[in-house]
Amino acid sequence: MAEQTLFKAAVLNGELGIFVRIETDSLKVTGTEGALIAPTLTTAQRDALTAEHGMIVYNSTTSTMQAYSNSAWINLGALG
Repeated sequence: MAEQTLFKAAVLNGELGIFVRIETDSLKVTGTEGALIAPTLTTAQRDALTAEHGMIVYNSTTSTMQAYSNSAWINLGALG
């Protein structure tokens, strides 16, 4: 399969945001410096989303990583 790059990028307040919609079954993120940071949302912001199976967020209200599965948000594990 041929590789495709489909994204939009924006800089806001000195931070680069990359918005990607991939219609395949995987996303590869590589790097040797830094880390992948999940979107940080309050419970109210998370609940305002049109959730899709497999979404992952950091819930700042509950201080937990959460994923959307089987029509519900679930905690992914203990942090801290």
